[in-house]
Amino acid sequence: MSTPIHTIAQLYPRLMRAMGHLRGAVDETMDLTYNQYKTLLSLSDMGPCTLNALSRELEVATSSASQMVDRLVVMGLVERSTSDGDRRSIVLTTSDQGEKLLEKVKEEILRRYQELFHHLGPGEQSNLAGAIHTLVRILEKAIHGEERGM
Repeated sequence: MSTPIHTIAQLYPRLMRAMGHLRGAVDETMDLTYNQYKTLLSLSDMGPCTLNALSRELEVATSSASQMVDRLVVMGLVERSTSDGDRRSIVLTTSDQGEKLLEKVKEEILRRYQELFHHLGPGEQSNLAGAIHTLVRILEKAIHGEERGM
């Protein structure tokens, strides 16, 4: 007997492959790897922060985050500055060029989703958005629960 949970488990790999394909199409619009994009997006969402805070957010080693930031600085997408409160502390921020690139990518993602879901009526689009919102909420709750349990 197939339950809704079985259906979810069966569909999940297909969903991830399809989302990966969409992500790959978006990658074509920018001169960044996905990890560079994820780093830039995280930094933009977080606002000014330290390398340690960014590496925790990305869940990567500080050395890996540092290498990624180095590449983004060279590309002009991220800026480093010294903290006003502690001259030894380095603060990372997204540059104006980095913010413009993120805006361009977000517009392209929106365009692609509009193209992908144009055949759905407003009610179906609303139902899909609600289902995705619920899924994200559940997954984020599970992730944050795991972090607290550590």
